[in-house]
Amino acid sequence: MKRKIAVCGNGWSNEYLEVVLSGIRKCAEENNTDIFFLMNYSVGNGEEYKDVGDANVFRLLEYGQFDGVILLANTFHLAEEFDYLSEAIRKLKIPAISLEYQMPDIDYLGTDNYSGMHELCTHLIEEHNAKEMLFISGPGGNAESDSRRKALEDVLKEHQLSLKDDYVICGNWNYFEVQEQLPIWLDEHAKLPDVIVCANDVMAMAAGMVLKEKGIAVPEDVKLTGFDHLLSARTFSSTITSVDRNWNDLGYQGMQYLLQKLEGRETSVNTTIPSKMAPGESCGCKHKEDDGTDRYEQFGNYDRYVNTSFWEGHLCDIAEHMSNVRTEEEFHKSFSEYLQRDHKYEGEELYVCLTDNFFSSLTGGMPLLERGYTETVDVICGIKGGVAQERTKIDTKQLVPGYDSDSEKSKIYIFLALYSIDGCYGYVVFGEEVPMMYNYALFSWMRNNKLVFERVRQNIVMQELNNQLSKLSVTDGLTGVYNRMGCEKVAYPYLKKCHKEGKRAVLMFADINKMKVINDKYGHLQGDTAICTVANAIREVLNEEQWIIVRYGGDEFLMVGECTDEQHPVRLLRDISDHLEKTAQQMKLPYPLKAGVGFVLVEPDEELDLSECLKKADEAMYLMKKKQHGEMEVLSVHV
Repeated sequence: MKRKIAVCGNGWSNEYLEVVLSGIRKCAEENNTDIFFLMNYSVGNGEEYKDVGDANVFRLLEYGQFDGVILLANTFHLAEEFDYLSEAIRKLKIPAISLEYQMPDIDYLGTDNYSGMHELCTHLIEEHNAKEMLFISGPGGNAESDSRRKALEDVLKEHQLSLKDDYVICGNWNYFEVQEQLPIWLDEHAKLPDVIVCANDVMAMAAGMVLKEKGIAVPEDVKLTGFDHLLSARTFSSTITSVDRNWNDLGYQGMQYLLQKLEGRETSVNTTIPSKMAPGESCGCKHKEDDGTDRYEQFGNYDRYVNTSFWEGHLCDIAEHMSNVRTEEEFHKSFSEYLQRDHKYEGEELYVCLTDNFFSSLTGGMPLLERGYTETVDVICGIKGGVAQERTKIDTKQLVPGYDSDSEKSKIYIFLALYSIDGCYGYVVFGEEVPMMYNYALFSWMRNNKLVFERVRQNIVMQELNNQLSKLSVTDGLTGVYNRMGCEKVAYPYLKKCHKEGKRAVLMFADINKMKVINDKYGHLQGDTAICTVANAIREVLNEEQWIIVRYGGDEFLMVGECTDEQHPVRLLRDISDHLEKTAQQMKLPYPLKAGVGFVLVEPDEELDLSECLKKADEAMYLMKKKQHGEMEVLSVHV
C-alpha cells in the first residue's frame, strides 16, 4: 500500500510551488508515494468568511488518514492556518516538516538566506567595485529579510563599508509598494547608488520598471539584484542577478526526510540548505541560462497561453452552460457533460465534491457548516480519463472517489475549498498536476465556478419556491389533495397521457352523504372533519403515486388512475367504503359518515373528449345523489 503525504500551501506563491513540488514529486515517484496537495488562495484581507473558507481546505487533513505532512509554511497568510495545522498535527500525531518557516514543535528545513546573499554582495564589491548600496527590504521583523540584510551589512563591514540609515526602503515583498516608495527615494537623493539590492525578485522587477520609466539604465547607470531566482526575473530585461534558494532540492530533501522518519531512520531535523548566487545581466554579468526554463516550457509557456480570449471564453462557456440549471440532477448532468466535452485546462481527472447538505440546506435542512465538512460528500461531477462519471456519494475520509492505494504509479491530487459567505460548499479535486495551478488561472477558475455554484443555488431556491407556489395553487388547503385547478393542470393531462399510450383509464367519484345535515346540525367544524376523514380514507386506499385525487367540489372528490380490469375500480370503491366505515367508528363521530361512489371508464380506442367525460361525470354524480343516502351505491358508466 502506498504512503499518502499531505502537502499544505498557498497558491499565490505559484513559482515557488512549481519548483518545490517538482522536488517533492521526484522523491515521491522514487518511493511510490502519493501527494495530496491541500492548496488555497488566502490573503488575510480581513474578510472573515474568506479567511475561514480558504483555511477550510486544510481541515481535510483530519479526514485523510495521512502518513505525514509537509508544510509550505512560508506561503501561509492566516493565523488560523498556522494554529489549526499545528493543533491537527499534534492531535493526530502525524510526522511533519515545515519548509522555509520555523513552527513550534515541528521539524524544520529551510534555505540559508545568509550564504547566498553574502556571496552576491561580495561579488558586487569585488567584481563590480560597488560601494554605495540601497537595500529594499521585506517586512520589518521578518526573519528571512533580516538575515539577508545582515549578510549585506556584514559584507560591507568586511570591506570597510557600511549601509547608511537612509539607504534602506521597506518594500514589504510587494511590487506596488516599491513602485510607490522608490521614486520618492530617487527624487530625494541627487546621486544614484551603485547597486539597488532587493530582498526578493518581485521587488527587484518593480525597481527595474521604476528605473526604466525614469530613463535610468540597468546595469550601466545602476546595478540591480534580487533574491529567489524566479523565472519571471530570469526572463526580465535585463535578467535579474539573484540568489538561487535551491527550492527543488528543498522539496526533495523535505520529502526524503519525512519518508526516512516514517521508516524510523530519522528522528528530528532543524537545518538549512545553502543558497547560491545566480549571476544575471542586471549586475553587468553575462546572462546564463539554466534548466529552470525547461520545466516552464513543458507547460507550453502557460502564462501567455491562458491570457488569451480562449481562457476567458472557457470560463464564460462554463457559466453560460450552467446558467439554466434548476435541479440537482441538472447540476450533475450539465457540468459533467461540459467537462467531458472540454477539459483541456482541467486535465483528465477532476471531481467536484459537495457537502451532503449543499442542496438540503436550501429547503430548511441542516445549514452549511462554517468550518469542516460533513461525514459524506456528494460527488456531483466527476471525470476520469476524460470520461464523465456517475454521480455518487463517498465517505469524506476517502477524499478521492475510487482512490487506488495499491497502484504502482505515484500520483498527485490537488484539493481546493469551495465556499461562499453562507458557509462550506465542499471541495474540488484535480487528479493531476494541472498547468493552471502555476499561474493565477486556477484562482480565476475557482472564483468563476464558486460564482457559478452560488447562482445554481439561487436558481434551485427559486425553482423550489416556484414549485411550492405551483403546488399551493393546485392544492386544496383543507384536505391536502388537489383542488379544482389541480384537476385541470394535473388530472386532465394524466387522462390524455393514458389515452395516448393506449391505456384504459378510470374516473372515480365520491360524494359525502347528507353533508348539509352535518353542517346544519353539528356545525361547519364537524363538516370539515367529515370532508377530511373521507379524503384520508381515499388516500389510504389509493396509491397517490399512481392515482390523482382531487377535491372536485365542497364535498365531492374525483380520482383518476389507470384501470387494469373492469372489476378493479369496483374493488377499490368497496375498500374505500370499508375503510371509511371503520375510521368513522374509531373516531366516534356523532353522525353517520358514508359516501356515494361511482366511476366512469375511458376506453383507449374511443375518441377522447374531455367535455363529454365531464358531462357524463356530472350525470353520474347527479344519479348518485338521487340514490338513498344511507347506502353505498356503485354506478358504472362506459365512455
